[in-house]
Amino acid sequence: MYETPTAGTAPRDGAPLTSVDAPPATSAAQTTGATQASVARGGWPLLAILTIVYVVSFIDRGAMSLVVGPIKEDLGASDLEVSWLLGLSFMLLYSVLGIPAGYLVDVYRRKRLLGGAILLWSGVQILCGLSQTYMHLFVTRIGLGVGEAVLPPAASSMIRDAFPPERRGLAFGIYNIGPLLGTGLALMLGGFLLHFASAGHLAGVPLLGSLKPWQFVLVVPGLMGIPLALIVWMLREPARRDVRSDDKVTYREALRYVWAHKGIYLPLWVAICLYGIAIGSQMAWLPEIISRSMGIERPVIGQTLGAAALVASPAGLLIMGSLADWLQKRGMVDAPVRVAIGSTAIAAVVTALFPLIQSPMVGVAAYAAQTFFFAIFAVAGGATMANLTPGNMMGKLTAIYYLVTNLFGLALGPTVIAFAAKLFFAGPNALGHAFVTCYVLAVAIAVLMLVRVSRTIRQSSLKAA
Repeated sequence: MYETPTAGTAPRDGAPLTSVDAPPATSAAQTTGATQASVARGGWPLLAILTIVYVVSFIDRGAMSLVVGPIKEDLGASDLEVSWLLGLSFMLLYSVLGIPAGYLVDVYRRKRLLGGAILLWSGVQILCGLSQTYMHLFVTRIGLGVGEAVLPPAASSMIRDAFPPERRGLAFGIYNIGPLLGTGLALMLGGFLLHFASAGHLAGVPLLGSLKPWQFVLVVPGLMGIPLALIVWMLREPARRDVRSDDKVTYREALRYVWAHKGIYLPLWVAICLYGIAIGSQMAWLPEIISRSMGIERPVIGQTLGAAALVASPAGLLIMGSLADWLQKRGMVDAPVRVAIGSTAIAAVVTALFPLIQSPMVGVAAYAAQTFFFAIFAVAGGATMANLTPGNMMGKLTAIYYLVTNLFGLALGPTVIAFAAKLFFAGPNALGHAFVTCYVLAVAIAVLMLVRVSRTIRQSSLKAA
């Protein structure tokens, strides 16, 4: 196994120690001192705004899951074609363009890049709602991914620099409220907007009155991002921790660092990819599965699941994130990963019981429990990445991290379920059975990968001591 070099030593080939060869960001040399141990000025307001931006980005991309049926009917699309709208179209360039975005984040002012990106994706989201054909909607979903590609590396880099290692569990926990809270709000807001438009309240309203209800559901979230871009531009950007002005690395050097620590990075990235398949399939298909299996109206599904997610996911992230910080302060070097292992396993068991549920009330309680326990998984990835990754690589490696997560996880999730339902299941509940099976398998393997990450972190910590 690779032995992490310590300060003042040289690699085995005798070359001088470079920033790429330096120890992970959790080393004592990097965390001592008042400056390193304190939250940067303006850190908490920055975190709050970045979390709101993350929430709105998931409202933009998640609102479509509630109007799958109307889109299929109006545009004549199949389940497989809809799965491409929900996953592949958005993730195609979102994942790939994260690579150049990660480079820019490590070099330029992050708040300026992010503010411009928010304006771009908000405008494209409005164009999504104005689509008249399947191809138009597919292309605009690709454009939505182009704008949102800047968010992951920019936000992760700024959070890493604003918070010291012993506060990052909570910080990334709050930030990762975004996907789950955004999904819940997408369902709640989408349900309200769908009911409002379907009831004819837009009749006679200029511009909006000519939209179909599903188009209105997609247009409104795009309008929400415009004021957010202005707020982001006014934020105080934190100084970069542990990075000199001339301390720059290339993608090749960053990947060399990953390979040197492959025992942690590679299983972590495999685990987060499987997480993406699980959460992506749930975001895309769960409202439609409930509608088909229980006959509940879509606005009711959106409002009910959204309300449950609004309570359960923030609670899970704050409680579990605080627990991870508490354990890390007491010497558990792999605290975020260890908390995620136990919590995620519980979420998988709850999901496996979904087919046995007949009562809507029990179903809501099970959904709330699942989102509560599953929420911490993303924190394990984000906090571990921040603790191990030097500041001059954070944008680049976060971009690669999200490339893996999104292209092989979130993008594939909806299509994996559609294919599994078509190939292995039959009947009206085929989609539901495929979802539960794929979700549980993906999460089970992800937990095994996290166990390996945890073991490697502890072994590396013992060697460094």
